[in-house]
Amino acid sequence: MKSSMRNLGLILVAFAFTQCANQTLSESEVKDFVTTHFEEKVGYSDAVTPFLEDIGTDLTVLNTLWGESSVFPVEDVAADWFYEDSVTVEIFDLYIHGGTAVVMGSDTYWIDGEATSKSRFCGTVIKENGKLVWKRYAFASENQRARDFVWPSVEGDGALDSYNTMRTAMVNLRNSDGLRISDSLVEAYPDWATAHLGQLHYYILAGDETNLRAKLAEAQSKESGCTPAEKTLISAYNPDLTREERRGILAKALGFAGDDPMIRFWYTWTLDDLEEKMAVLEAGLLRFPESSVLNNMIAYVHMDAGELDEAAHHLNVYMRIHPEEPNAYDSMGDLLAKQGDVEGAKKMYLKASSMHPDFAEVSKRKSDEL
Repeated sequence: MKSSMRNLGLILVAFAFTQCANQTLSESEVKDFVTTHFEEKVGYSDAVTPFLEDIGTDLTVLNTLWGESSVFPVEDVAADWFYEDSVTVEIFDLYIHGGTAVVMGSDTYWIDGEATSKSRFCGTVIKENGKLVWKRYAFASENQRARDFVWPSVEGDGALDSYNTMRTAMVNLRNSDGLRISDSLVEAYPDWATAHLGQLHYYILAGDETNLRAKLAEAQSKESGCTPAEKTLISAYNPDLTREERRGILAKALGFAGDDPMIRFWYTWTLDDLEEKMAVLEAGLLRFPESSVLNNMIAYVHMDAGELDEAAHHLNVYMRIHPEEPNAYDSMGDLLAKQGDVEGAKKMYLKASSMHPDFAEVSKRKSDEL
């Protein structure tokens, strides 16, 4: 009996060893899995099922720039996550120990030939239920390293979200939305100077000097708790400034908030030299390759330089990532008109005019004038 039990024990040990050996991963299968995982992250709804199939049970992820690790929310995966044309991946290092692989690399996302996002990652791959899956995943997006913005100097439930929504409306020229949100922020935070930004933006673009002066005075009366970036940006809306004076103030603002795309947009607007404009915008796009306002602005610089194909790349990025913005279609209409595509331009102008009241007249007028 002892001999039989001993033999059975040896058999079980050998069987366990064989099972472990059989689960050893190969370099080629792991590389194929990682490469395919990223390359399939395109095509909207076509990407959802393959993506989910690569997620292991209780996959835990970590954004290494902030926060804590957490279980990946598979229930949130949606088709609109996968809007790029293509994704490329570079594997830097691969370490395999039995049935576990640790992969280090970078992934880059592309739209119309433009790199719109890049991350670096370190992930753990195992075989689960007969297939390879991600079990742990840590990453950092290059553009998320940017932290120098005009941050709001108040704290409150929803204040930052509303502030960002206001700024998004402003840079996409939904000026009435920016004004409406600004009015609500001024009411909710009566001592916050930067809440007036949407008002200042609306009135300076409308050429309403009376209201602009009134709101500027009101904002500047509340600057005691402002950051230097907030104060400097607010002062740039002074209607008495010359173009050169405004350029100097916005250059100073960039010193306080060099990553802020709205300041970069306004500063570029004050420049005259096309090469200087291009350099300022390209620096911003390194941080925010998906930015609506920077892609739109650089497209017009390319148009002014006669580089229409380059302009098209950036407007295609704008339209793909921000399909809800009428300004993207209005701008594409301007490009198509320059290219001589009258019908295409009209189609874009009419789409923009139908999307938002702020574009109803101006975009329709552009269409009628063709």
